[in-house]
Amino acid sequence: DGFARAHSTPSALGTMQRRVLTTMRHGAAPGAASRAFANASRASTSQCVTTPSSSMSALARDGAASRAPTMASHAQASSSSSFSRGAVAMAAIAVGGFACSAVALAEAKVTAADSKPKPTSAAHAALGGAKVTLYQYDVCPFCNKVKAFLDYHDVPYDVVEVNPLTKGELKFSKDGYSKVPIVLVGDEQLNDSTSIMRELTARIDANGTSWSGKKSKAYVEEERKWLAWVDERFVHVLTPNIYRTWAEAVKSFDYITQRGNFGFFERESARWVGAASMYVIAHRVLKKRHGIEDERADLYFEVNKFISEGVGAKKFCGGNAPNNADLAMFGVLRAVKTFETFKDVMDNTTCSPWYERMSEVVGQATRTDGVRN
Repeated sequence: DGFARAHSTPSALGTMQRRVLTTMRHGAAPGAASRAFANASRASTSQCVTTPSSSMSALARDGAASRAPTMASHAQASSSSSFSRGAVAMAAIAVGGFACSAVALAEAKVTAADSKPKPTSAAHAALGGAKVTLYQYDVCPFCNKVKAFLDYHDVPYDVVEVNPLTKGELKFSKDGYSKVPIVLVGDEQLNDSTSIMRELTARIDANGTSWSGKKSKAYVEEERKWLAWVDERFVHVLTPNIYRTWAEAVKSFDYITQRGNFGFFERESARWVGAASMYVIAHRVLKKRHGIEDERADLYFEVNKFISEGVGAKKFCGGNAPNNADLAMFGVLRAVKTFETFKDVMDNTTCSPWYERMSEVVGQATRTDGVRN
């Protein structure tokens, strides 16, 4: 027990050596030497032996230095008795050294096991319990699709806010890919929101933890249809609404003053340049490209289309549980929940009941920084 308690620095065995050898130099009996060893062990409960071989070398040097005066002052003592005392002490110290090393090794193994991330859900286990990192813009609709997916499946993830002007946080990206979102699962890089969702879903399904069980061909086709609609139509109708006025455009970049590790100049540059760029793009490019006449009227129309045709009489597009189309639509809408656009959608469409059901099943954000999505 004395050996096992001596376990934090290499000085423990040295203390034992010095006290036992001092007892030996004064000709104490083997029992006294043993008691000195035990006392030294108890006094060293916060210390540890790391390498028995180095301690034995120290013992050999101390023993060599001490034997000459001991033998000279006790010339008439029995040589067998001296040998016996030395053997007992050295054996006790050696056992102590190896015992402390064994304790240290066992503790190191326990620490290593404890530090390994543990899966927080069946879906996380399907990803091997790996660390998941999302590189994003906070209000990016495509990034919010992925966040809704991870939140729903209770997968913890780190978030790295990317500077939209410099994109310095993406220097690691393979093949120069510089769009967001990017997800790292361990060291594996996944690009493009829909591709990320499909790949992670395939791994979850393969592990037998799909939320919808076996998927029919009709189910898969319906999910794919509405997932493509979110990417190719709804996001592009929503965007001009976010940047409808200059004030709304500036507000959409407010997040950058609160998120990310950006300096003052970086934050303000991204905020004002980003707002100006997106305001121009929304009005001069997106509306023309996607045939948008009245951005609010078109937005209401598209939201009602998803609810009437995609969800219909079901609880979700996926039936009794959300599918990836539900999660994508929910994520895109949740991205603008602090904007005037969101309130107008809830007040002027049939979306609210479905959105409330989605909020309940998706639950709280599982991002590790504790920020709400």
